Amino acid sequence: LESRVLDGWPCWSISNHDVERVVTRWGGFNSKDFAKMLYAMISSLRGSVCSYQGEELGLTEADISFEDIQDPYGITFWPQFKGRDGCRTPHPWQHDSVNAGFSEGKPWLPVASEHFVQSVDVQDKVMDSVLNSYRHFNHWRKDQPILRYGDINFIDTDEPLLAFVRQYQGEQLLVCFNFSELSQTIALSSLTQASDSLTVLSDHKLVSGTITDGRLQLPPFGCFYSKL
Repeated sequence: LESRVLDGWPCWSISNHDVERVVTRWGGFNSKDFAKMLYAMISSLRGSVCSYQGEELGLTEADISFEDIQDPYGITFWPQFKGRDGCRTPHPWQHDSVNAGFSEGKPWLPVASEHFVQSVDVQDKVMDSVLNSYRHFNHWRKDQPILRYGDINFIDTDEPLLAFVRQYQGEQLLVCFNFSELSQTIALSSLTQASDSLTVLSDHKLVSGTITDGRLQLPPFGCFYSKL
């Protein structure tokens, strides 16, 4: 991609109104840490970020009954293909209100029952919620010019790890993500030649990796940021 983009500026998105919600589509992990890691990942790439409504709450794909489906494709191809309505349900604002506070009238699609407990008013009050993690990471990223403007060089790693180095104005930042629900380890020497001079950043408040005996240990859905 970088060889084709050259001095262009990418725009990243991992969800939209035509595909399953990403936490369901990319493994089906109903995990707050998975949702947080995905947003950190896309926000750490070089380029602009588009976030689809509900990602900031970690919403899963809704299971819509045939009677409620509006998508013509879902109606036509049911049940082999249930359509795209599962990602188009109303945004849940208040857990104890009709239609989760989205509307007092009947919405185009029903609010998924499991989304009420993920509503904005619930997550507002939980310090480590997906919503508050989004907010904190956005503030943290604003103070990291290297993530906002820097070049990017990807590192060849095996799945389920993704690693790259961001570079800006003479500084370098090593970034690594674990896409697995299992802990992963990797030798630092396979990520950087400057393994003895790392400055690990942890104020992003994500599940963070640690360094032990020259190896990076990443917990499930863990993230790692370190200045080189």
